[in-house]
Amino acid sequence: MTEEASILTQTCPHCGAPLHPDAVFCPYCARSVNRRIQRRPPRPVPRALRYAAVLVLAAAALVLTLFFATRPRTYDGWGEVIYTDSDGTYQLVLAWPENRYQPAYELNLRSEAGEPYRVPSRLYINHMDSGADAGALFLQKVASAEAELILEEGSPAVLTCSQPAPHSALPDAALASLVDYEAEEDFSAQMVWTLHMDRGDTIRLRQDYHVTRIPTYDYYPQDVPMGTTGELQALIDEIAATVEPEAVVNLYLPAVTYEGSLTLSGRSFNLYGAEEGGTVFAGPVRIDGSADSQISYLYDIDFQGEGTGVGLSTAARARAVNCTFTGWKTGFLGYGTAWVNVIGCTFEGNETGFHFNSLGGSVNHSMYNDNVFRRNGTAVVLENVPSDLALNFENSVFSDNETDIDNRCGQPVDISRAIFQ
Repeated sequence: MTEEASILTQTCPHCGAPLHPDAVFCPYCARSVNRRIQRRPPRPVPRALRYAAVLVLAAAALVLTLFFATRPRTYDGWGEVIYTDSDGTYQLVLAWPENRYQPAYELNLRSEAGEPYRVPSRLYINHMDSGADAGALFLQKVASAEAELILEEGSPAVLTCSQPAPHSALPDAALASLVDYEAEEDFSAQMVWTLHMDRGDTIRLRQDYHVTRIPTYDYYPQDVPMGTTGELQALIDEIAATVEPEAVVNLYLPAVTYEGSLTLSGRSFNLYGAEEGGTVFAGPVRIDGSADSQISYLYDIDFQGEGTGVGLSTAARARAVNCTFTGWKTGFLGYGTAWVNVIGCTFEGNETGFHFNSLGGSVNHSMYNDNVFRRNGTAVVLENVPSDLALNFENSVFSDNETDIDNRCGQPVDISRAIFQ
């Protein structure tokens, strides 16, 4: 067989002549060699079968829809999450009390190096349609709630938070977590709230914290004149006019007796009495300011009166620690919008020892511990207190007072560990 014949593997179906495998025409009989395939018309699908297929597909789609609609979901948002269930749509928001609908995505805080601080994180729950408080209703659907703080890597800050719970000092918030921190330098952290719902859903709300160190200025009697009331008043006025409001100002007072009145205004001040010899104010001291100013602290100072006037009065946040108040019509008065505390103080021989009469809302501390109230007409007068937070008089001693506590406003007080003699 020749080479040409070896590749002729197709034969003509009409005359039998050998043809090339790709040939479509026979040159011997002049006829086409294409094989024609007879096509059958498509068989119609019965109408009932089509309806059944549609129903099966619809049922499958419904099952998938119900599956994805009812399976547990995770919601994650910065400062805010919108959540819907069979009862309605809710706004869960970490916010400030001044505007419970505006998310507080981040908190910018200041701190003095090495000093402990506490700030609340508040969760508000609002009906989306009406804006009404939905906290009580929504919490019935919550199986558990937790909070955690995540510090940036390598930060030396000490940072903790309490687990979310209702707080009597923050009655408008559905839940609150108390954040405690202490640092020597600036730091940032993220707070994560997690709510586990009864229906299996998980809700997370995130909030950033940025803490910046506050500058601190210390003034000592060997460096600046402060030996008389006039010199001290001039120094206080100069500081109020020149030092940034957010800075911490510490005045370390000499062992002297200051005569006449003294006014602290324009900012917060911390006054430290002399460790040796003691520091005495024989005239009234007044603190002016606003409820949102920093706390003024007074340590180890004797306020000695002569039966009239007010030893220490404040319209701004203040705390007296280890001070004595003797011989005043009123030893310590908090008024205006101030929140005031006394810790480890002695009130003796006053017509009224400690008088709380404030309508503000700047709550910062519940403790009134380790005080001594002795031989006063009335040891404690609670006329107005801007919170239903229980005032705790743990280890405070009430002795030989005509009236121990005149609770005019019905303020909750904890005297379970107080001592009455």
